[in-house]
Amino acid sequence: MEAKPEKDKIAVDKNRWFYGALAIAILNPIFAGLIMGMLLMREPEMRREGMIVMTFSLIWGAIALMLAAKYGLLMKQ
Repeated sequence: MEAKPEKDKIAVDKNRWFYGALAIAILNPIFAGLIMGMLLMREPEMRREGMIVMTFSLIWGAIALMLAAKYGLLMKQ
C-alpha cells in the first residue's frame, strides 16, 4: 500500500469537516449550523468553507421558519 501524501490527507480532512458541517446545518440550521460555520471560519485554511456553511445555514433557517409559519407549525398562544 502506498501512503497518501500529507497534502492529500489534509484535503480529505477539510472535505470531511465541510460536508459534516453542511449535514449539521441541514438538520439544525439556526444554532448548530451557525456554530459550525463560526468554528470553521476560525481556521485560516477553512475560512471560505465556514462562510459557505454560515450563509447556507442562515438561508436554510429562514426558509424553514417561513415554511413553519406558513403551515401553522409554530406555537400559537
